Amino acid sequence: MELEQILFKYFRYSSFRKGQKEVIQSVLNGHHTIAMLPTGTGKSLCYQLPGYLLPGKVMIVSPLLSLMQDQVEQMKAKGEKRAIALNSFLTHAQKQQVLANIQYYKFIFISPEMLNLNHILEKIKQLDISLFVVDEAHCISQWGFDFRPDYLKIGEVRKALGDPLTIALTATATNKVRN
Repeated sequence: MELEQILFKYFRYSSFRKGQKEVIQSVLNGHHTIAMLPTGTGKSLCYQLPGYLLPGKVMIVSPLLSLMQDQVEQMKAKGEKRAIALNSFLTHAQKQQVLANIQYYKFIFISPEMLNLNHILEKIKQLDISLFVVDEAHCISQWGFDFRPDYLKIGEVRKALGDPLTIALTATATNKVRN
């Protein structure tokens, strides 16, 4: 099946926006990929579509809690019930419930801080992660050293998860930041 047919099947779009198909093809070919696409061009499609085709879970590391919630709600509105945001918006009881049922979810959105909690990382290690997504990847460089130090540990987390296929997405990154 061609990618355009798959795109239509899952998203009801007849064509890709500029850059999406190349990024998705790179991921599906098993290449770690960095994608710099302008705001509003559908970067989330670059991990969601491969996520439907890959057998395991999709772990999306995102710095913006409201963006995570919005993406989960959009996915649910389109019929995807296997999406969850694991972040500080959840109560302790809700977090425990999500962790107890984590194997049910296909798309798991998580903040870098939550991902670096030992009990959560141990639970995630038990999953088959087919795609590890770093959303707003420029934040690793821009925030990692002072404001959000947990970004600096993303490489360690990837290694602990067995170095799954990774895609880093951003709209704003200089050459230095991409390197």
